[in-house]
Amino acid sequence: VKVSRAAETSGPIGVAIDVDRSRLADGVVTVALSGEVDLFSVPRLRSTLADHLGTVDVILDMAGVAFCDSSALRVFVDAQRRSAAGGRTLEIAHPSKPVRDLFDVSGLRGVLRVTS
Repeated sequence: VKVSRAAETSGPIGVAIDVDRSRLADGVVTVALSGEVDLFSVPRLRSTLADHLGTVDVILDMAGVAFCDSSALRVFVDAQRRSAAGGRTLEIAHPSKPVRDLFDVSGLRGVLRVTS
């Protein structure tokens, strides 16, 4: 079952968040982001992730992210901690170039579980 959530319209582009629960029986949920992840869209992302963290493994697909600012970094670190506390994992998959650059500059690439 794929559930599409409406785009966050905080700015001219915003972020679209799609939640794919088709592998829920296997204990996996994929959250795909596209557009801009910034200070205005982070609350929606945090809320979406909170629905799943610690109860299932979460794959955060960031291939479609055109822009990501540092406000998202805390969400990623907190999400990883909450997942681990519940014995689950958070995987950041297919990060776009802007996301990879942010992880490199922040030093979080070695801290977060990032896969290409």
